[in-house]
Amino acid sequence: MAGPRQLYRRLDDWARGLSRLRYALLTGVIVTASVLAVGVLLDTTTTVQAVTMGVTMTVLYYAFDVNASDD
Repeated sequence: MAGPRQLYRRLDDWARGLSRLRYALLTGVIVTASVLAVGVLLDTTTTVQAVTMGVTMTVLYYAFDVNASDD
């Protein structure tokens, strides 16, 4: 069985191999799901807030291209 570090490394390599748009979309989906989950647990957030945060993060990650290599 693979250890947590090996699993993290494989997931990180996979995510870094995604195109700029797909990476940004993945980030937006993860952020939206996370904000919704925390909102359900704390009973404070709305769906609009979660979607707005997800869209904002998608645009920011696409605009600034965090996976660009500085060669």
